Amino acid sequence: MNSLNNFYKYLEINKNLSPYTIRNYSNDLSDFFKFLKEKNISKIQKISKLIIREYLSLLIEKNYKKKSIARKLSIIRSYLRYLKTKNIISENHAELIHAPKSTKTLPEIIEKKEMKKLLEAPKFDTINGARDRAILEIFYSTGIRVSEMHNIDINHVDFNLKKIQILGKGSKYRLVLYGNKCQESLENYTNYFRNKLIINSKNSTALFLNKYGSRLSVRSIQRIVKKYMTISGINNNAHTHSLRHTFATHLIEGGADIKVVQDLLGHESPTTTQIYTHTSAKHTKEAYFRSHPKAKMDIK
Repeated sequence: MNSLNNFYKYLEINKNLSPYTIRNYSNDLSDFFKFLKEKNISKIQKISKLIIREYLSLLIEKNYKKKSIARKLSIIRSYLRYLKTKNIISENHAELIHAPKSTKTLPEIIEKKEMKKLLEAPKFDTINGARDRAILEIFYSTGIRVSEMHNIDINHVDFNLKKIQILGKGSKYRLVLYGNKCQESLENYTNYFRNKLIINSKNSTALFLNKYGSRLSVRSIQRIVKKYMTISGINNNAHTHSLRHTFATHLIEGGADIKVVQDLLGHESPTTTQIYTHTSAKHTKEAYFRSHPKAKMDIK
């Protein structure tokens, strides 16, 4: 379908969305078009408000999370909005449809003593262990996303000034900082072990490599993180993105200004970063009632 391909090109060129984000758009729209096919709707112009509502009802019946349903509706809305600007349709019937309200949940946070255990889990003196420890240290030191970790090239790292150039959402660059412990792990990996992975590599510019000398995939990085979380006995609900949440919460608990945290995370709006102030407050409250000898109240 030409309009669909043109939409993806529009997202790439005009919106500067990453290939990873565009793939998510494609997956969600594929599900919607499968539904339309089952309803014998072959023309875009036949998509009505009733059809979209029926699709959302089906997702609810299939026990999709409210957040996933809201994302799918948002993508359908964006696609129809694009078609309307191209005069392919006369009305965007998704504009006035509201997704089911999702309950706001605070992000999973890893305690400082658990983080220490996690960071020390990979062996410092093996190829994979040195690489994996550097990955974990960067996640906790910078709060970057897994897709951003995947994109780091070795020349993006300034070892003298302890900062990394990150390619973030919307193909925008930002600088993140890291400290001495991260520097130690990074130098251990790059000075002594990374060269052993470069042999016969066609992609030696990547910072983190697999055993074939190629750039580590997003999925591989996620598996590595989950592996060490399991070894460290960290809550099963924790995942790679939990390290980003933990980074932000620990910064705010340490007194960092929310604007600084916003810049380091690469958030467009301070509202997105605001959740970490709530997380930090909850964290502090839990620590108080868990630790103070006279605290008899239940944590709520």
